[in-house]
Amino acid sequence: MAGFIVFIIVFVFIFGMAVSIISGNKGKRRPRLYADELPEGLGIEKDAAKPLAQHLEKALSDGFQSNIKNRMLKEHPSWSEKHFDWVFFELKRFFVLSSILKSVPMFSGKVDAVWHEMLMFTRDYEDFSKKFYNSFLHHTPNMEIVPIPGERAFFDWVYLQVFSPARNSRLIWGEFLRTPIEQGILHDFRTKSEGELLAKYFRDGEAAREIQLYLIRQLKNDIREAEMTFSKNEKKPFTRISSSHDMSMLLPAAVFFSIYEHDDYSSHIEEVLPVEMMKSGYAGATSCSGFACSTDHDSDSGSCSGGANCSGGSSCSSCGGGGGCGGS
Repeated sequence: MAGFIVFIIVFVFIFGMAVSIISGNKGKRRPRLYADELPEGLGIEKDAAKPLAQHLEKALSDGFQSNIKNRMLKEHPSWSEKHFDWVFFELKRFFVLSSILKSVPMFSGKVDAVWHEMLMFTRDYEDFSKKFYNSFLHHTPNMEIVPIPGERAFFDWVYLQVFSPARNSRLIWGEFLRTPIEQGILHDFRTKSEGELLAKYFRDGEAAREIQLYLIRQLKNDIREAEMTFSKNEKKPFTRISSSHDMSMLLPAAVFFSIYEHDDYSSHIEEVLPVEMMKSGYAGATSCSGFACSTDHDSDSGSCSGGANCSGGSSCSSCGGGGGCGGS
């Protein structure tokens, strides 16, 4: 009898733990994507990058896009058409960034899932890649097994310079500007010439040269402005922005805090984030990629090992030309 009672106690304890874990996981699920209309022209902010979006659409045939969509909806029955449209929209943005930068890490499991399906149409993908990049865009595994927040921060800075983020963008990629830009990147942009930066960080070719030079000059300017702001010794040099639609206004603050408040970046950037983002439940979220994250491509949830919120991290990145990524 005593043994039976012990068994019941152990069973109830284990059952309670299981329910607690399941409930906790449900609480971490991200909201489903909004049924918003897609922005025109990929929502590109800078005129210098608009020709890239036009060139991308010409390189992607209607038949290829239709085949990708049909395959994804068949393989992922929980996805709605609108869900696919938004994720594919963000993949197109990723492709534009890959035409600008030498190497772009993948920070969304959903976007990466669509990219994987594109690769199944070998001939169509090769045709698209050669039309848009004049070379084959490789899908290369990222062998890092630790978070790479510095790379995520640079990705965020470039993304927000080029595109206007929609609320679905934040759900697909994870919240932006939550980690500081690497000191090494900031040092390079402070000290190196435009030619040296083009060679180290940017994809070769004339198609994206105008936007590449804009980005170089803008980050150099943000660094100079940060140094001037620091010299004024103001207690609160930046104020909270009113809307997530104005995320580009946060970029000078992100550069400033990356340089002068690197170790306490999160608390400082949260002071200037719009209130709507603070209420979203992602404040202070840790961005990660590679094998440090696990993502369920069929759901809107994603989690990192260690319990941090994941930005949809994947184990892949884009590289043009050869089979490996250019060092940056």
